[in-house]
Amino acid sequence: MSIRLRLTLLLGLLFFSSIGNIVFTFILESYGEKKLAWVIHTHEVISVSDKLLSTMTDTETGQRGFLLTKDTNYLEPYYSGVTKARAYLDELLEMTSDNPLQQERLLKIEESMILKIKELKLTIDLMQSGESDKSLDIVLKNTGKKYMDDIREELVSFNHAERLLLEKRDGDFRESRAQITTLVIFEFSVFIFLAVITFMFVKGSLFNPLKLLLASTAKMERGEVQDVSALLPNDEMGYLLSRFYKMSEKVLEKNASLTYSATHDVLTGLKNRVNIHKEINDSISYLEKSKSKMALLFIDLNAFKVLNDTFGHDAGDLVLKETSIRLEESVRSGDSVFRYGGDEFIILIKDIHNVSQIEKIACEILKRFNVPVLFRGHSIDISLSMGIAISPDDSTNSDNMIKYSDIAMYDAKRDKKANHKFFSKTMVKRWNDSVE
Repeated sequence: MSIRLRLTLLLGLLFFSSIGNIVFTFILESYGEKKLAWVIHTHEVISVSDKLLSTMTDTETGQRGFLLTKDTNYLEPYYSGVTKARAYLDELLEMTSDNPLQQERLLKIEESMILKIKELKLTIDLMQSGESDKSLDIVLKNTGKKYMDDIREELVSFNHAERLLLEKRDGDFRESRAQITTLVIFEFSVFIFLAVITFMFVKGSLFNPLKLLLASTAKMERGEVQDVSALLPNDEMGYLLSRFYKMSEKVLEKNASLTYSATHDVLTGLKNRVNIHKEINDSISYLEKSKSKMALLFIDLNAFKVLNDTFGHDAGDLVLKETSIRLEESVRSGDSVFRYGGDEFIILIKDIHNVSQIEKIACEILKRFNVPVLFRGHSIDISLSMGIAISPDDSTNSDNMIKYSDIAMYDAKRDKKANHKFFSKTMVKRWNDSVE
């Protein structure tokens, strides 16, 4: 077989391998991006459902506050909650339009919401018209509590179904990443195979002729007849192989990019809630070996909605970014900072030995926020409320650690004299009473 034919066959093999790699990589990347979009979509559905429940709770809180105090300021969260609840429900209906079962649950929630809001409005109207006894009688019948319980029950079922979907879609996304990894391994295998073929080609087309040329030189020195062979350059082959290798690098970069996008918040660059339970459980498992403690700090920005309403979402985004920077600067390199959702952040403080260390870190975090943020000539103060739960003292369960730190945060938010609190069991009863 001639050198020209062998070179043509080798170049043809490289060309078709490159084209096949590009097509296959494009298909897998498109597939992975679709799976990632579904993972993000499901996270958004869960987030909106949480906002819906929180808004209904705020609506009920505003009604109770007005009935108990007759202070019309309590009606602001009531009116705001009614509007937002409707908007969140419509958003959920649109986001789950492809899921008949979830649509059915949302319609049940809508029925209970209508009844609940009607009951709230009736009690407020009676109180405003001076018929407080009738208003309180309606409250004591607990029909509103039943409506609220129905809403919570359906939302729990709704969120459970979405989390099952999230697990499935996250599994699909991980599978697509595994396929990309398999592609990379395959590419390296092909690369090694082509390297062997190339070596054999160069050996036969260059090294052997060079050996023959050296032998011919020796013959020339001895005055014998020369037998010179032609040599072929290898520049084109080296170029094609280098391009093939660069394609492999791009696949690895894309895989890393997809993984990062799935586990990090787009706005702040912090970790999102995807792997938060795994990190908490890993830290708790380490406690048994190290005999140390771990703290979970649940942080919420105070008056963030007012900030958005006053200065706009650009200011809100700036505050969220600045908050993430200051939080990361406040903790150690081995600790983790998450954006849990909206204006909520979670910090995982690892390998601590006493509560005073946690108190010191919490104070350092709060101290960082003494300096306001400048936005278009306006000075904006960032105020935090922080709840702290400690493992193993409070719990060795990731769900409970998040819940307890959240409860402590809300307790700190209600206490105007404190901006951070450590969780205690007495807070649970106050939390349950406030929810009811």
